[in-house]
Amino acid sequence: MTFKFQPILNLRKHHEDRCRTRFKEEQEKLWLIDEELSRLQAIKKQREAETEQLSIGRLSLEHLLSGSSYLAYLRRKQKEASARRVRQAEEVERARATLVQARKETKVMERLKEKMAQKEAEARLHQEQKTLDEVAITQIYRN
Repeated sequence: MTFKFQPILNLRKHHEDRCRTRFKEEQEKLWLIDEELSRLQAIKKQREAETEQLSIGRLSLEHLLSGSSYLAYLRRKQKEASARRVRQAEEVERARATLVQARKETKVMERLKEKMAQKEAEARLHQEQKTLDEVAITQIYRN
């Protein structure tokens, strides 16, 4: 059996594979941003604890200022990472939607191929049955 739309099916499968790869890449980028946010949160908590310990007893203005500026820097980095995470989550969603659409298109072609194969098999069976009927009729008339 030859499926006349096989080149189109192959292209759709290739497109689906590319979409799947892009989706995985976008997900990995999102995971990296999540890891960065977790790391920044841990550093921020650690720094806040250190600043709190330094504020007990004798205060050093220099330590408080450096701790305060570093915490402000960490908050700024967290906001930037959060904004990047939102954008990346949108990219992941777009890549997922593209993958879903590509998978639907591939499925349509695969179903068409299956239907054509089934029709061809039925036609072959029908032709074989006709041949067997002719042989049987010929045998009846000979005897």
